[in-house]
Amino acid sequence: MRRLGLLLPIVALLATAPSARAQAPVLATNGSPLQAPANLVLPGGANQCLARPYIGVNPGQIQFINTGQSTCMWWSTQYGPTAQPIANTYVPRGSGAVTRVRVRSGASPAPLRFAIVSSGSGLCCTTKQISAPVQPLPDRVNVFAVNLPAGSGVGSTSGSQFNDILVVVAVGPGSLPVNDRGTHGFLFGSAANQAQASFLHPALALGESNTDVGIMDGYEVLLQYDWCGVPGTLSNPTPTPPANPQTACRGGAGGPGPVAPGGGPGPAAAPAPLRALATAAAVRRGVAALRLRCLLDTTCAGLVRLQARARGATAAAAKSYGSKRYRIKAGKKATLRVKLNRAGRKALRRKRKLPVSAVVSSGGQRWTLKLTLKRR
Repeated sequence: MRRLGLLLPIVALLATAPSARAQAPVLATNGSPLQAPANLVLPGGANQCLARPYIGVNPGQIQFINTGQSTCMWWSTQYGPTAQPIANTYVPRGSGAVTRVRVRSGASPAPLRFAIVSSGSGLCCTTKQISAPVQPLPDRVNVFAVNLPAGSGVGSTSGSQFNDILVVVAVGPGSLPVNDRGTHGFLFGSAANQAQASFLHPALALGESNTDVGIMDGYEVLLQYDWCGVPGTLSNPTPTPPANPQTACRGGAGGPGPVAPGGGPGPAAAPAPLRALATAAAVRRGVAALRLRCLLDTTCAGLVRLQARARGATAAAAKSYGSKRYRIKAGKKATLRVKLNRAGRKALRRKRKLPVSAVVSSGGQRWTLKLTLKRR
């Protein structure tokens, strides 16, 4: 089996800050965009940790090794058109904690844990943190709150470098949150537009180490995370999460938002679940009719809140005009009827057309659609 004797490539690192203590925590989102289906089917029936992919005899082929195991760890890296890493679950350089994870499940998902494994002193991997078990619901993006201290930096021994990685751990029978792209066996060719998975069989318990990391191209692990922490060069390989990490980086539209490892817009943010089919929404008898389409390949569900649209107003401070929960089948259109509250009806009486923001909430994330309410 292929072994990773060298430190895995460092990607998705936040820029080093001159003084980590002087900085407020920031939020980083990385990992799979969660757009592909969880369609991986390996030999072994319900126990998908029983088979381990291995390079086949001929180019473009793979074979499977019987592991005899019922648990396993998976993570992956995605590459862009120039063969540069564009997404993975390596933790940014600095000290913080993974606060939220998202996985896209298949029809019969296995029970999962989430773990932080560390590659340090030139080797991978050792389990440093592990979550309680969870059971994803089938055929959807599942969101779980966690508190897993994690970071990356330069160790305190001989300047050694270490990197923490978020991995998904299957701890029982069922399908894995992995997309099989259908083309494999080109590990020694170009990585352009590829996804490459890494895996360990069996899963490592807390404090255990194993360097027998398998790799195979053509697999994307459907795992995404939020990390709240202070960027910088961490000299101690024991990351310290910020106080109240679940809320330290939560500020709505007016506070810290998801950022890419390099400081720009986060490329791995979850896709917006809804699109407005019309920018105008007719209001009759105090009820606004919003024409929407679900953009996901699973049911879209969450909350839509209509609120004032004004320059400089944050999502938290903007006046609310009404809200309603939505549930729209994958790819389907629907009309969501939102009853305006007193503030909404009063604002619409003043003018025939009222610009508003429709804030869509789902899975702990928010998106904003710009609409105009028209009084009929």
